[in-house]
Amino acid sequence: MNCEWQEKIGLYVDGELEPPAQQLFAGHLQACANCSDSVMAQEQLKKAIRLAGKRFSAPPQLYSDVRRQIHPQTGGRGWLQWGLAAACLLLLVMLGLSWRFPLRKEDSTIAQLVDQHVTMLASANPVDVLSSNKHVVKPWYQGKLPFTFNPPELAADSPFTLLGGKLVYAQHAPGAELVYQVRQHKLSVFIFQAKDIHDQPPAANHAFTVKGWQQGELQYYVVTDASKEDADRLQSLLQEANQT
Repeated sequence: MNCEWQEKIGLYVDGELEPPAQQLFAGHLQACANCSDSVMAQEQLKKAIRLAGKRFSAPPQLYSDVRRQIHPQTGGRGWLQWGLAAACLLLLVMLGLSWRFPLRKEDSTIAQLVDQHVTMLASANPVDVLSSNKHVVKPWYQGKLPFTFNPPELAADSPFTLLGGKLVYAQHAPGAELVYQVRQHKLSVFIFQAKDIHDQPPAANHAFTVKGWQQGELQYYVVTDASKEDADRLQSLLQEANQT
């Protein structure tokens, strides 16, 4: 059965919906397995394309031929057709190899969260609830998640600023993404029920710092391009705020 929300899945995954619509869609995902699966598939496709771009590079000759067609001096339509055909063939090979050699299963959760962090960074509407007040952000999740948590109380001189939060999914489980800023860097804090997430040690990533830990019945992750020291400090604040 087709869902009327299906046509908006691409906009939701790319964070291009207006905040109220993004929030409504996030709520809809809790009740619609078809849309939830489609969102997961879209995110996996984006991941495959990104990984293919990192794993393979076009031969210098292809760059030269394409550049020649963009700024033609000599040559005709045959060269343009060859260049476009070669570019399309290369893209198909890259995607095929990426799907044939996917990430290891134990890295899948980390990969999903890094994807969500990158999507947040690139989105014009990175959060569903926009507020620096934890007493606004925390209640927003009430009724949307089967658990609760405490965002840390930030001192006036703290380098961290809470920007807001959104609803996310990993391994088909709902969770929270809190977005913080430290200087010019953003940090995503992901929170899930530990029983829903197959925990694994954070994978090495050249672009991002990834930290994960379990506290009580909840599983936490911090993903950021800020320094490891900043990630450690935010982790300590979260652990202190959620002591039982």
